[in-house]
Amino acid sequence: MTSFRRILLLSSLLLLFNPPRGLADAAPDIEQLLNAADEQRSASPERYAALLNQLKLAAGEMSDAQRSYLNYLLAYQAAYSGNHQQSEMMFKALMAPSIPILLRFRATFTLANVQIVRRQFVDAFSSLAQTMAMLPEISEAKWRNQALLSAANIYSEAGLFRESQDFLQQLVAEQLNPRDICISNYLKIQNQHALQITNSLTAVAEVAAQCEQANELMIMQLANAHIAISHLNEKDPKAALDSIQQFLPAVEQTKYNRLLIQVYQLMAQAKADLNDVDGALAALDKLTAAAQSLPFSTPLVAGLKLKAELLARRSDYQAAYQAYQQYSEAERAMRDERSAQLLAYQLAQGELLSKNQQLRLVKEEFRVLELESELKDQREQRSSIYIALLSLASLVLIYVTYRLIRRHRYYKLAAENDGLTGISNRHFFDLQLQKQVKRCKQLQKSMGVIVFDLDFFKLINDNHGHDIGDKALQATVQICNHFIRSGDIFGRIGGEEFAIVLPDCQPDKVLMLAEICRDAIEQLDCSHIQSGLKLTASFGVSYSQISGYQPNELMRHADQALYLAKYNGRNRVESYDQMQTNPGRPLIHSPLR
Repeated sequence: MTSFRRILLLSSLLLLFNPPRGLADAAPDIEQLLNAADEQRSASPERYAALLNQLKLAAGEMSDAQRSYLNYLLAYQAAYSGNHQQSEMMFKALMAPSIPILLRFRATFTLANVQIVRRQFVDAFSSLAQTMAMLPEISEAKWRNQALLSAANIYSEAGLFRESQDFLQQLVAEQLNPRDICISNYLKIQNQHALQITNSLTAVAEVAAQCEQANELMIMQLANAHIAISHLNEKDPKAALDSIQQFLPAVEQTKYNRLLIQVYQLMAQAKADLNDVDGALAALDKLTAAAQSLPFSTPLVAGLKLKAELLARRSDYQAAYQAYQQYSEAERAMRDERSAQLLAYQLAQGELLSKNQQLRLVKEEFRVLELESELKDQREQRSSIYIALLSLASLVLIYVTYRLIRRHRYYKLAAENDGLTGISNRHFFDLQLQKQVKRCKQLQKSMGVIVFDLDFFKLINDNHGHDIGDKALQATVQICNHFIRSGDIFGRIGGEEFAIVLPDCQPDKVLMLAEICRDAIEQLDCSHIQSGLKLTASFGVSYSQISGYQPNELMRHADQALYLAKYNGRNRVESYDQMQTNPGRPLIHSPLR
């Protein structure tokens, strides 16, 4: 099943069509066939294809509007079949001003679905912005609900869960059919889970029942997976495992990889909590096999981390190290994709703002022209009024330009900096690292990289809450900033993981800065954050003399040294060159941070 089919299961929200007996014998007209095919789009692919074949034979007898309607249905079929590039071209052709507004509206939000599948985040958000701009012109609540549900699903797919919730709140509840209700309620559960809002077992079971009644069996199984999640959240792994085993055969019959990897990850977690290490590892093997087409998925990242922990529990440290390396790479790739999604959203919002400002300027220009036409009949006052209007237009232009410049600076800062700590985010950090590596290589200057993270940070979040954890991260950045040079690059590259690039810096100075930061964090007074809270951090250091002028190698070696610091007791600094001079030294004995 393609990714587009997964999104269309949530965004194509039409009731199952049951043609009346004798429809074929009654020789339905073109309009009836078009409507029938539209009703069958996601309900019955075989029936849908048969109706389209009938319609293509009658294309010569269609009006322009009917031919456009057929082209929309054919574009949808191409997308559902995985021909995303072809469908994108067909949907874009339906956005001409001559196309009826409702068809343009539907083509725009369906195109956004195609673009999010192709990971064209900027284009997808831009298409959604066009959809929302047309929304006031659409009177039928049915189609408005479809657009809002598509937007909610796309924002959820892109990791913007709060924005997805906002779209769900705009739905017209009275116009929701059973499938709409199933899909919207499932999206609410999915978003709340991602936002760490606990869903009650009763509420999740009710959504699963709604989807079963609406014959949305795939979404029902997704909801069943959340039932297992609820059991795990309530520390009842046996109930979670029993629940999974009840619906696992039906899930495996779907061969739907996104659902399979989530269920296998939940099964592995439940078995791990029940100390069934072999069973958990077997479930994780199934997860890895099913995740070949979903390399950046959250269940895969969680599964690889759990695999490393289980292998370490069995004292198979070499295999645990390999599993942890896979987890680290997958997590980094997932973070990079999430950063790209957020950047795309911000760029699309900036593009929409720019277009709105341009539209306002055009309207102002038309207004000036109208006033000039009126002034022709008022010759005595023409000069003074004309000058006043030019001055007003100039002030408007200056004001709009000023606002655009401020908006540009805002989006640039948002795209480059971490919203919590104010230092470079992962995407901008990587760009600056590559730039400094290239410069130092050309000038043959030494450089170093420090990677560090807070020890036992998960316990801080679990025991004191994420708000205290966020304040601890901010305090860590604030104290380290006192010792970092103006030319150094300081970035947040993970949840509690940070990195510093030190261009033109010798190894002993790099090591000294790491030790200074480590000591400063250890001495940090956190009583104003949480009584009794103490912070420590583990540091890994790499140098260009050992790792060369390769950004990936510098980061990887620093990360390995950090891992060695964790193994050697935490709250310490380790450098990669020490690992090179002691090759017998073990690299891993526990994957826990």
